[in-house]
Amino acid sequence: MRKPKTNKDQQNIEEQQPQHVIKEEKPISDKYSVKYNSKTQLRLDEKDSFVLGEPGTKIYSVKWDADDKYIACACENGTVRIFNIKKRQLSYLINSLLPGTPFSYVKWRPQAQQFKTRNIFVTGNTKGEVQHWHMTSGKCLGTMKEDNSDIYCIDYNQDATKLAVCGLNPIIRIHDEEKRVVDVRLGVEQTQPPGHNNRVYCVKFHPQNPNMLISGGWDYRVLIWDIRQKKPEANQIYGPLICGDGIDMRESFDGQQLLTASWTQEKQLQTWDLRTCKLICNFDWNSQIKVSNQPCQLYSGQFSRIFDNQLTLAGGSGENEVRIFDSQDFDNAQICIHDLCREVNTVDWAHKDSRFAFSGGDGYLRIFEIQQIN
Repeated sequence: MRKPKTNKDQQNIEEQQPQHVIKEEKPISDKYSVKYNSKTQLRLDEKDSFVLGEPGTKIYSVKWDADDKYIACACENGTVRIFNIKKRQLSYLINSLLPGTPFSYVKWRPQAQQFKTRNIFVTGNTKGEVQHWHMTSGKCLGTMKEDNSDIYCIDYNQDATKLAVCGLNPIIRIHDEEKRVVDVRLGVEQTQPPGHNNRVYCVKFHPQNPNMLISGGWDYRVLIWDIRQKKPEANQIYGPLICGDGIDMRESFDGQQLLTASWTQEKQLQTWDLRTCKLICNFDWNSQIKVSNQPCQLYSGQFSRIFDNQLTLAGGSGENEVRIFDSQDFDNAQICIHDLCREVNTVDWAHKDSRFAFSGGDGYLRIFEIQQIN
């Protein structure tokens, strides 16, 4: 078993983390500005771009459902807000069973043959609870808990038989979705290479290999796990500081390209070869579009689900902004949404069209649609 860290050890580890860039906060507002690469053929469709919700609570996680009808928002004030995007209104409000306990993550369960009930989503909270909810009835269908550690990320495998959970505790848990029990714990035993030694902010199943899991967090490492072996692969990625939902895989390349969004002042957005763990590309964050000299440190990043995964969306703090990059234009920035009053904690692409959503410290849910011009 791994030797438990003392309080002094934990303090030393956390002191290694870069300090947040202090920036005078603007008044809460739903206003924003947009800048375009002068050569881009992409534009935001103004008639299908809008802002929902109201200020008053941070939003840590937003997710489109599989039909792109609803977006669920995990909120700091202990609610999950679910918006009907076609009607542009709040449709469901789920309250924590522990009033005021922040929801830190939300994930819709994929539709699978073994499950008859639809509209199920899962949440993580700051009390270590993973809970299944039924959207339509608002009922909590069950709670899983091992300790009181914050939950930061949840992911399903492709057929929704397994659920991976990570958080403040560096141990990653793989749950059996039907039995609602932990099947595998990754990082418990001392292995070579070792598991994580600090907070784990993101965990993702490989889109095609059900036995492969990717994780990243505060120890500047992205690990590739073989669930059957219960240990990381020998190849690792060193450098990314993952502080949110900042890992994704590009499915159009057989899932072999990995994206990392780091909470760093440079080399924030990178792609990697998943087979060799070698760097493919450093995105130049300020390429083609320069807003200010303030760096943007990223919490979240994602490949587009359409456009052959060629677009990349990312957002963060410092210079509170969201940018879209195009891999067919040497990964240059195409669109920048800036002048946001608070940080961007979470981004998500729609599944079937060119819309995307993001949210953060101001409590607003912002939805945009991309169109191509001649």
